[in-house]
Amino acid sequence: MPDHTGHREADSAAVQTHSKSQIHEIPRSDTDSITVVIPARAGSERVKHKNTRPFASYAGGLLELKLQQLTRTSEIDKIIVSSNDPAVLDYTAGFAQNHRDERIVALERPDELGRSSTPMSVFIDYVAQLQETGTMCMTHVTHPLIGSEHFAELISAWRSAAANGHDSLLTVTKRQTFLWDENGPYNYDPTEEKWPRSQDITPLYEINHGAYLIPFRVMREAGDRVGHNPQMYELPESVVLDIDWEDQFTLLEDIVRAKELRGISIL
Repeated sequence: MPDHTGHREADSAAVQTHSKSQIHEIPRSDTDSITVVIPARAGSERVKHKNTRPFASYAGGLLELKLQQLTRTSEIDKIIVSSNDPAVLDYTAGFAQNHRDERIVALERPDELGRSSTPMSVFIDYVAQLQETGTMCMTHVTHPLIGSEHFAELISAWRSAAANGHDSLLTVTKRQTFLWDENGPYNYDPTEEKWPRSQDITPLYEINHGAYLIPFRVMREAGDRVGHNPQMYELPESVVLDIDWEDQFTLLEDIVRAKELRGISIL
């Protein structure tokens, strides 16, 4: 794999996990080819037209930004934008034509798979059938700060994980802080120390949906975008900031504009 200047080693953010099942070797045919799938359905309820409305300097919005990031990632073989929104499909097709990038596919999604009421598990089953072999990498336009270097890093980490017996990889955020549930402290014992040092608390890991990497074959076997023996991979919280609400759209847009003014690329 090429060296990305300034990058930490690809496995430095891998979280040690315990195998939950018998280890099966992942064949090279499943790791050599990387197909990115971007779900971008119509009718966002919380952030209207979030996929294609202008975002910072990107007239084509979050979709344009994500396509710019992914097309700069040489390790990616195919980019599928799955949508039932004509605006998304038209923009994707136009982007592919203007950039002469044959890796990009605007794939019309059946309307029954594009409703807010459609369970994610149903869509995952649909995605699992898109290819026989190769690795599926699912990511979202709503993570605008996950750029090309991060995708290259994740692909390298996935191949290392597969060589070590993992059947999938998902990005996580480390939470090593004071967490409570309805019964009180959850991840530390106040009878031992009422306020332990945060670095002594057993960390938990939040799935942040930045990326999922899993062979299409394993998706079909597991019926999920996470396999039986996944590798958790930590990305910095500053990178995985995402957009679920209108105020988050505004906040991330301000952050991107500030980076642009300072000459910091997010591509």
